[in-house]
Amino acid sequence: MNKLLQLEFRRLFKAKYFYICALVSLALIIISAATTKFLLNALEAASVDEEGMAGLGAAALQLPTSLSMLKTVCSSSLTLILAIFVSLFVTEDYTGDVVKNIYSKGFSRDAVYFSKYISSLAATLMILLVDAAFSLAAGKIFFGEFGAPGENYVPSMFAILFIAIAYQSIYFAIAISFRKTGSSIALSVIGPMVVGLLLTLADAFINSDKVTLSDYWISGRLSEMES
Repeated sequence: MNKLLQLEFRRLFKAKYFYICALVSLALIIISAATTKFLLNALEAASVDEEGMAGLGAAALQLPTSLSMLKTVCSSSLTLILAIFVSLFVTEDYTGDVVKNIYSKGFSRDAVYFSKYISSLAATLMILLVDAAFSLAAGKIFFGEFGAPGENYVPSMFAILFIAIAYQSIYFAIAISFRKTGSSIALSVIGPMVVGLLLTLADAFINSDKVTLSDYWISGRLSEMES
């Protein structure tokens, strides 16, 4: 098992797509922060009335901070990037038939399975940690405020961490089941969205004020934790 983990991590750190996915996720954080800053400035300029008092347009948007940006680290763009990365990483050995050589050396399927899961999970947490630190820095640079944590800020951040792990586990399950890069990426991207859509349609059909099924899906939980 240790040798397999060493092999997987060696393959991970040599994979160009790992660094590309990480860099793209960082670039999207900058784009999001810059877009929000531009929008706030535009609204503030547009909402100044004749007396020079700020109108309701700019006030309607709460000024982001480092901590509020940290809360949105596991955004839809990051989950999309993780879907692509996990699919590429897990299926690479299967599409190249490298896994047959691994089996021929006496390693069991369970050992291969868990080594791939652990290494892909570690890579996911690396990307998430770097994005979290980058979000904190971007919030301070673009908006000048570190912010203050709310009452349930720390528990919600732990919940977001587990939601990210849940996404990674779903992507891994799809990739290890289909073992084809194209189909794994497609299902990882579309699958969770379809489930969320079906639950939303079910909510519309049930029309209950007490139970909202879509809130129990991971995307609903993520939205709840980010608010």
